[in-house]
Order: sequence, then structure tokens, then C-alpha cells
Amino acid sequence: MRMVSIDDVALGNPLGQALYNDRGDVLAQVGVILDSQLVSQIKSRGYAAIYVEDKQSQGIKVVDPLTPETRVKANKATRATLAVGEQTAHQLGHDFVQKANSLPVSNDLKKMIVESVPVDAVFSSSTSIVDEVLDAPTVLGLNSIKSQDTFAFGHAIEVASVAVAIGRKLGLKKPELRRLGRGALLHDIGQTFTGDTADGKTGPPTPADIEQVKRHTRLGFDFLQNVPDFDALSNHIAYQHHEWTNGKGYPRGLVGANSFGRDTSTLPGQILLIAQVTAIADVYDALCSDRPFRARLPRELAMSLMKRMSSVQLSNDLISMFYEIVPIFPTGYPVRIVGGALDKWQGVVAKLGTPDINRPIVRIFEKPDGSEVDPIEIDLSTDSTARLMTSPPKRRPASAPA
Repeated sequence: MRMVSIDDVALGNPLGQALYNDRGDVLAQVGVILDSQLVSQIKSRGYAAIYVEDKQSQGIKVVDPLTPETRVKANKATRATLAVGEQTAHQLGHDFVQKANSLPVSNDLKKMIVESVPVDAVFSSSTSIVDEVLDAPTVLGLNSIKSQDTFAFGHAIEVASVAVAIGRKLGLKKPELRRLGRGALLHDIGQTFTGDTADGKTGPPTPADIEQVKRHTRLGFDFLQNVPDFDALSNHIAYQHHEWTNGKGYPRGLVGANSFGRDTSTLPGQILLIAQVTAIADVYDALCSDRPFRARLPRELAMSLMKRMSSVQLSNDLISMFYEIVPIFPTGYPVRIVGGALDKWQGVVAKLGTPDINRPIVRIFEKPDGSEVDPIEIDLSTDSTARLMTSPPKRRPASAPA
């Protein structure tokens, strides 16, 4: 299996990873044969890339830490909770929501939220995410695909799963991982009141857009605090996930810890550990996702940017742990060789490296002139002269199936 730009899909190959619509239902099942009508439908839903099975990637296993059933369940639970947020915003009125920095205390409002939020589904989904991530390999090998239509739900699930994986690496116990997973799944609930910076836009967000969206942290926290079954520490993830380690984040300018020993407790005035963990997962998935105003960043650039955020925006120790479990180029990712005897050859990551996950085994099948050859594999752990970069889309059909 490998990731292919939607414009490079060869007709007749089977789909490698299920795709979902904005209701959380399966749009296309694994194994369905890709014809022109289905590819057009997938593209119209905002998918810029998909996973396919083809002769070049035969035998390459891309493991999703979450089952399709859990993704569907979490998608529906998140969507239903966001719908309650939208209903709350509608009840408060447009003029109020456009200016509010906090939600009013109202028995009627609380009653509506408590009766409408699918608490059991949220807990069940976050528990499944924790259980499946704990059962998955310690290194995450999937670059999950999301469309423009499904970004909010897919982003929530991806942030939750990556956050739990970091929490596992940190040594958090299962109850704390469940708290982390639940809070991460609903970390952006406040955007039902403020909108996303990308809402209805094809250009980059303006300073006014950004200031508007900044309110989502407090509004999301206030919304979640209305649900008695949601504990306050989990709710603080929504409140604190945009705080910076150096104290220059928002909304309260809290500072975060850059190093963690055996004691992972948080001092008064500091960002909660579970919020710092979620912040890393949030930044990672946002940079690696397609948005209306920009394509997803090449992974080498996204990971480099995150390293530069270390000790400034993100915790240094947590970033180091993140790099140990999330490879720059996951299995199935399209890459180009830079340097060495095979400079400019292209292919796909076939297997993560050991002990260095960022010196993988690469299957190459395209020469610098664009002509294809029978696939061969090279082990970058034994070749210090070559490095990798993201292979750019060809904007032409890939090879047809054998």
C-alpha cells in the first residue's frame, strides 16, 4: 500500500484505506476498485490524496492504530457533540456569539447541553482509541488521510490517537490516558462558536480571523464544563491547548514545563501536562493536513518546524518523545532520494528503519527522467550519503495495475 495524490491515481487499482464522508459514514471501503466515477467523487469531497494497493507497493503494510469501527464511532460521537455546540450557539444568538469571551451561566442552557451531548458515545470512543493505541506498535506508521469536508472530525480523532501515543511513551497510566483521549477528542469544540480560521476561505486567515478564533479555547471549556460527567482536567485541554511553553500563548499566557522526570505533576500557573501533549498532536496534524488555504506541508518541513517550536511553543521533552514514535516519513509515504548514487530516484517508504526510524528501507521504482523500472529496495541505515524528501505529485496517471 502507498499514498498517492488524487491526481496521480491509476484507475483499476484497489483502495488501500477506507474514506469517510462528513457524516462519519464510509464513503469508500477498503478494496473497492478505483474507477473514474469514484475518483471524481472522492476528489469532489476534498480528498487530495488516498492510499492505494498497486504493483509498486505490493507487500508494503501500512498499519492504522485504529480500526475502521472505532474511527466511525469516534467520528459520529464527535460530530454529534459539535452539533450540540452549534445548537447552543444558535440558541445564544449570532450577535452574542460574535463577541462573547465566555458562555453565560444558565440552567436552561445547561439542561439542553446535558440532555443532548452523547456522553456515553464520547467515553466509549475515547476508551476505544486508548485501548487500540495501547495495542498498536510503539511507532506510529500511518499518515491518516482527511478531506476538507471531514477535517474537523478527522483532526479530532488523529489528535486524540497521537496524544495517547505520546502519553503512552511518557508512561501515563490508563486512567490518565483515558482522560487525555477524551479531552483531546473534544479539544476544538469551541470552534462551533467561533468557526475555524479556514471557514469559507481559500486564502490564508487574516489577523482578524485569528483573533476571532482565539476565543474558542475559553468558549469550548465553558461548554464542556456544563456536562457533569466530563471532568475538569479533561476540559482544560480545550482551554489550554494553545498555551505556549514560554508563556506567550493564549488565552491566559500560562507557562509550560520543558523537562519531565519521574514526576509529571503540574505546578500552579503551569500548562497541564495533558494539554501540552495535546498541543503537540494538534500542531502535527494541522501541519500535515490539507486546508482550503494551503496544501499539507511536506512532512520533512512539518517536522522541522515542530523541532523549531521546541522550548518556545512546545515542550522540549515531549517533542523528543514525539520524534521517537512518529517518523518523518511513515510507511507507504512517497519519497525522493536526495544525494548519493540514486539521487532524484523516487519511490515509497517500505519499512521503518531500526534503530533509527528515520533511516528507512525505501522501495524505488522511478528514475530521475520519470521512467519506471522494476522496484528495488535500498536500506538507508547503511547509506549515509542519501537523505529523503517528499516526492512531488506527478499530476499524471500512475502506472496501471499489473
